[in-house]
Amino acid sequence: MYFELHHLLKGVPMERYNVITIIAIILVLLLSNTSYAIEEKSILILTDELDLRIIENITNNIDFGTGFMNLKTRKPAGEVSFHFSIAAGRKVGVKPEHYKGLYKDQNGTIIISGFQDMMDDLTNRIKNVEISLLGERLKKEGVSYIGDNSAAIIAADNNGNIKSGEIEIQYSQDWLNDKTDFYLSQSNILVLSYDIDKNNQRVRLLKDYIEKYKDNNIFIIPRSVPEDMKYIINNNLAPIIYINGSEDGMIKSSSTKREGFITIEDIYGELISIYDEKDTSIIGNEIDTIEREDNLNDLKNLFKKTINLIWITYIFHGLVYLVQVYSAYYIYKNRKDKFENINLLNSFIIINIFIGLLMGASSLHINIVLYLFINLLTSYIITIFMFDKEINTIEVIATLTYGLIIFGIFFYPENIYNSYIGFNNLFYGARYYGFNNGIMGVLLVCSIISCYFINGFLKNEFLKNVVSLIYILINIMVLSTNYGANTGGFITALILFLIIIYINLLGKNWSIKNLAILILFGALVFSMNMYFDYLSNEKSHAINFLIRIKTYGISEFIDMFKIKAIELIKLTLLPPFSIVLAAQCISLKVLLKGINGNIKKEVYTILVTGTIGFLLNDTGMITFIYMTHYLISLLIYNEETPSRT
Repeated sequence: MYFELHHLLKGVPMERYNVITIIAIILVLLLSNTSYAIEEKSILILTDELDLRIIENITNNIDFGTGFMNLKTRKPAGEVSFHFSIAAGRKVGVKPEHYKGLYKDQNGTIIISGFQDMMDDLTNRIKNVEISLLGERLKKEGVSYIGDNSAAIIAADNNGNIKSGEIEIQYSQDWLNDKTDFYLSQSNILVLSYDIDKNNQRVRLLKDYIEKYKDNNIFIIPRSVPEDMKYIINNNLAPIIYINGSEDGMIKSSSTKREGFITIEDIYGELISIYDEKDTSIIGNEIDTIEREDNLNDLKNLFKKTINLIWITYIFHGLVYLVQVYSAYYIYKNRKDKFENINLLNSFIIINIFIGLLMGASSLHINIVLYLFINLLTSYIITIFMFDKEINTIEVIATLTYGLIIFGIFFYPENIYNSYIGFNNLFYGARYYGFNNGIMGVLLVCSIISCYFINGFLKNEFLKNVVSLIYILINIMVLSTNYGANTGGFITALILFLIIIYINLLGKNWSIKNLAILILFGALVFSMNMYFDYLSNEKSHAINFLIRIKTYGISEFIDMFKIKAIELIKLTLLPPFSIVLAAQCISLKVLLKGINGNIKKEVYTILVTGTIGFLLNDTGMITFIYMTHYLISLLIYNEETPSRT
């Protein structure tokens, strides 16, 4: 080509000749089929263990992102289900006996024996949902595997095949480097199964390996929770590492919106995003790294705080349940001489919820003994003070609690998450951000009590209606996707809104037409909430779920409905929830007899809203328990203060 070009340009002045030559070379490069772009490489390292000591050893002198990932999958749980969940980009369960091992065919393709049985098992559990495995989605990028176990599923296509790789591993630096270089020259993604096996030599080898390939995207993901992080309450949360260029800090994603936490689905989402495979129907999201000066120390403190918070949550939830059972016994026995003690205990719990929310702004969770001492002592002092001054504890504290929740969710949501009533059980992994069903119930019941309390000072009916409308609209906003992100709570708040409109405006003009208008109005508000969620950059789980229903069909809804319904039934029937619910029903049966006067509407509004919240959420019994606690407290207070009725 050069000689032909030289012949054509013979006689052309030298300056023009040089310019034309450069332009011709550029055109040849642009029009050539050969790509000269540097392709981004990614390495997924699946280890048998990864504790804080190992992280410190292997990341010395390199920038890395770290945090926690919940390893929980659907049942039957195990390594095969874990690897399949990463590969599928959604939590799945596969029988481990279907996996029969690895072998190579004559072309060097790795074949996963028993793969079709695993896929059949999966499709039987999740009917009519198309599963596109990571290896299938990124096949054109090239995916290789080195290892000797079921981690190969992560690299496999939908037929259980991997184009290139090794079905053994040698823990030798030269061997690992040679094989990695060879397979990364053929593909952009390498899945490496690496067993540390409590061997310090393998830790040092892994450190050297990471040092050599640190300019690539490297995920280090353990298959199990480290021994020193295993507690009765933690069988799922494990640390992971994400090396991505020069970013050093704590990882997070839109799935969690919590610094230091990602989900198992986010591995799929991040790899898809790296290679520009945009897809709104996937569950996982991209992973970001938030810069921190000492991310390893932050990781240690985050785990300690999270462990302490769940112990605090269990302790105070247990206290609430114990008070409910104690109250039910004496209410059933009609021991009115005990009602003053019950009133005192109920008030203590309500004040304690408020104090717990206030303490969410502190860092006292690091020291659980100090936290409990300050919390309980402060709650006790305030309770005794309010009783001595004969202050209306239930309504005053409910109003203050409501205001504190609203302020927190708008400006400092982390403070709510750091309270025992607002804590999301990160070890369970069902919810990472937004309102859990406990604080959702507290928000709604406090809004009802506070609204009736404020309206008690007003004489003008129009003003009362305006106040009621403001309260309910705030509830809807706070529970919407932009703030509380609790879809069941949002629907419950919306129904509460319709109840208030019916009671205040349509009570005397009831008709089928007015009821239909109310229902249509509620559907319109819900649709608008979903629409704005769809347009937002960080979509909630609810809208992503609707997108998946659109993509995969009604079977996606049926699958999720089954999971939620089973969870609701199971938790409702299991102690301690079943015991507390039975106790509260006994208390209500006695206390609601002959109820009348000013609080009748208030009581039944709380009861109906609590029942709706119970039915609409997988842990709806917690919503009902807390709303009923406030209701019983209100009824007992009025028994002790009969002049109010």
